[in-house]
Amino acid sequence: MKFNEIAQIILVIIVLAFSASFKNLINFPFVCIFLAIIFIVNIGAKKLMAYYLQSGVETKIWNFQRFGLYERSHFKKPIPIGIILPFLIAILSLGNVTWFASTQSEITASRARVAKRHGIYRFSEMTESSMGIIVAAGIFACLILAILAYIVGFPEISKLAILFAAFNMLPLGHLDGTKIFFGSIVLWAVMAILCLIGLGYVFFLV
Repeated sequence: MKFNEIAQIILVIIVLAFSASFKNLINFPFVCIFLAIIFIVNIGAKKLMAYYLQSGVETKIWNFQRFGLYERSHFKKPIPIGIILPFLIAILSLGNVTWFASTQSEITASRARVAKRHGIYRFSEMTESSMGIIVAAGIFACLILAILAYIVGFPEISKLAILFAAFNMLPLGHLDGTKIFFGSIVLWAVMAILCLIGLGYVFFLV
């Protein structure tokens, strides 16, 4: 991982931890640790899947730049909405709502990417389907983490992992949910159902 990628992830963890512990900041350090575990699992799963598909994936703060259909309809510099939105929602809701979707995944094909096991020709472009599979691996890993955390007696990690997965399934902007949605609507629907089942646990069973 590059230094810039690590720095952005740490910043996002701090912002999300502040938002999630807004009503009780004494929990801030614990939430930071829990979120760090979730990010390690999420990013690790995406990088493993990207490696298998002979590509690379970099996690960055979710940026917003284009606001219209016309070429001129964009800001001169990207707005780091991934760290602005959680702050605003936490403050406006007085800590009752936490926004967990704050990162985007940039996927590039490696120079050595070949498709011998998938065919007899060489290709270097990443398809939407491949990108969807890569980021879906991260979402699925979070759901598995949630199950394991619940089994071993860490319900807080379980809840945070489910919320993180569910928010990142939203097909908005450059979030992972958008890549899954355009990569395979069937895969997106399956993952969305799994997240909804998890949310049922968070909101109704806990």
